[in-house]
Amino acid sequence: MAKKRNNYYNMFSDIASDAIKAAYLLEKTVKNYNPEKIEKQNKAMHELEHAADLKKHEMMKCLVAEFIAPIEREDIATLSYMLDDVLDSIEEVYQMFFMYNVKEMRSDAFDFVDLIVRSTEAMKACFDEFEHFRKSDLIANKIIEVNVIEELADSLYFKVIRELYTKEKDPVKIMVWVQIYDRFEKICDLCEHVADAIGSVIMKNS
Repeated sequence: MAKKRNNYYNMFSDIASDAIKAAYLLEKTVKNYNPEKIEKQNKAMHELEHAADLKKHEMMKCLVAEFIAPIEREDIATLSYMLDDVLDSIEEVYQMFFMYNVKEMRSDAFDFVDLIVRSTEAMKACFDEFEHFRKSDLIANKIIEVNVIEELADSLYFKVIRELYTKEKDPVKIMVWVQIYDRFEKICDLCEHVADAIGSVIMKNS
């Protein structure tokens, strides 16, 4: 009986689903912020990130034993680590909320988490279409969508940093929120990097 081949496309989509779950959790935390709950929420986020990390390691284990991969091994490995970076960065936001003892949420953070949710959803759609990239018209549109969202995140970042330095008087809050906003913007950057990497793999295999 022939050995069943590993479906790396499904594995990617599974981990990308965890990225969406992480983004939804972040959205809920930010929009209903309660400093008394952040330690518990930080632990929940860590468990989600750890579960996704185990899936990545399982993918690498399968890849090592794979005789013929559907795309180049290096591309599978690179995409898996880039996807893991997205989840790591979302977890880092929680760590900042907890370590810096953030007591109240800024309204600009609401706009950022909206973009992060949209970005992870579009990134997941790229992975859902990845296996059929030669026939899919949607995947190119979703790659563009992730890039557009990243540009919106850049514009929002410039705006909120400017407002932070011109309106906030507390230097500690400035220091804390610059780092948090940096991380918000980085998450959208990382989603863009994943989408662009998918586009590069498609070009190589078309």
